[in-house]
Amino acid sequence: MESQATCSSINNPITGPEVPFVPLLAGLTAWPVLRYVLEYVVRRVNPQLYEDLKMEPRKRYDLYFGTWLGSIFKVVSITACTAALFTTPAQTDIAGLVRPLNAAEQWCWGCRAVIYIQELPHISSIPELIIHHILSIVAMIGLLAFNMPRRQMYLAWASLVNEFVSNGRRLLKMHGRLTPRLAWWMTLINVSSLIIFRVTGCFVAVVWTLQGGSRGVALYVNTAAFLIYFIYMLRVSAGELSRAKLLAIDTDKPAKLVIAETWTVDLFGIVMGAALVSVELSALLIYEAASTERLVSEAEVYSIAWVSLQAVLIGLVGAYISAPILRWLVTKHDNERKTQRLSMHGGFLFAAATLLLSPTTADSVDKRTLLECMALSFPLLDAI
Repeated sequence: MESQATCSSINNPITGPEVPFVPLLAGLTAWPVLRYVLEYVVRRVNPQLYEDLKMEPRKRYDLYFGTWLGSIFKVVSITACTAALFTTPAQTDIAGLVRPLNAAEQWCWGCRAVIYIQELPHISSIPELIIHHILSIVAMIGLLAFNMPRRQMYLAWASLVNEFVSNGRRLLKMHGRLTPRLAWWMTLINVSSLIIFRVTGCFVAVVWTLQGGSRGVALYVNTAAFLIYFIYMLRVSAGELSRAKLLAIDTDKPAKLVIAETWTVDLFGIVMGAALVSVELSALLIYEAASTERLVSEAEVYSIAWVSLQAVLIGLVGAYISAPILRWLVTKHDNERKTQRLSMHGGFLFAAATLLLSPTTADSVDKRTLLECMALSFPLLDAI
């Protein structure tokens, strides 16, 4: 047990995770000290920039120094959270098990708490980030208070490497040194790292949540949180791609996604794919909750995830194949014939058939129950 970072009584048994007092107090102290040093350096080295920043205290001055301080602290937090990710055994990271924080975890939690709290005044001009930071603090409190699995949070925090690129772009812009060509390359690098690390990390975090032994409301809340985070990351990625003119939406019917002003992709097909993914994930959650007499094994979760990916791909193909057949069987208006290129019901049937007939499904998976769970999730496909 780390005595220097706890205030637990030696004679009393541990009733919950220990509070990372040393990293938290060290960070809360270092933040204003570093800000004072940064202000002094900027005022002496570049007085013109300092005066320009002071003209807009909220939008430029606070944001400028908050960006510098956040980048410095993220070096420590990403290092600590990466170490925490690899030093936290999956076997003991389960819901309900009270386990003290090791040294890496304490520094990870302490640094992230300092960043979320201390950045709030610096980002007062960006309401979206304020909401993000407050929700993150609430999530941290909930995880520790209810002894929830932590590895998925460590993965999310360790994947924030793209913020160094976005912060660097912001600082260069404030210094007036961001050329259009450099901005394009930094945007491309930023969105690439965001998709590779953070979007991919969301999928892994959802799987770990399902494996963590959570049940009922805790399972749904944790899964919903990472799904919201995933949607937010997709929104940020789309904005970055649009800024670099790598992605645009053509609203002329049928709506299309324009890639690099050259290639087009049917937008309805992308929405159909996202809807099928949502249905498969919902079916997996219901299947997990329905297995009240036993705990769904790790191998079973991976098997369902793999066959669900097959179901999404085959469902998309089936949606394209079945659409002209259904149009031929059912009389429709001419305008609908021109625009309807995919069949929602056909895609669902092909995806359901894949779940039922795929030879890659593990023997321990109850296919009938999984199919029933998918049927219960069908309204989600219709809603999306």
